[in-house]
Amino acid sequence: MTSPQGFDRLRKRGDAADSASARSTPTGIAPHRLDPQGRGALFSVTEQPPAPGAVTVTCSDCEQTTAVSPRRLATLALPSVHLPMIRRDHPSWMRCPACGKRTWVKIVITL
Repeated sequence: MTSPQGFDRLRKRGDAADSASARSTPTGIAPHRLDPQGRGALFSVTEQPPAPGAVTVTCSDCEQTTAVSPRRLATLALPSVHLPMIRRDHPSWMRCPACGKRTWVKIVITL
């Protein structure tokens, strides 16, 4: 008679080897589960240049720079005023995607 092929080949979750190694560390966490560079590096946010075709909006009020899609920019810019000759630093009056206020913003399209 053959043994059934199923989940019985897998080690049980509360196995004695795991609990013994977890009790031997001061934190109570098994040493093979400590991963200081793994998940932290995977989910950390770093400063990266925007991708080609990306649109960034810099707010003069909250001073946040936000990357938005062209479609989102169109919804934020309705209605808006653009005065590039008068206001060179932040030439567009529209809604900021970061703070939600209508203020002067700078729009940069990365090519």
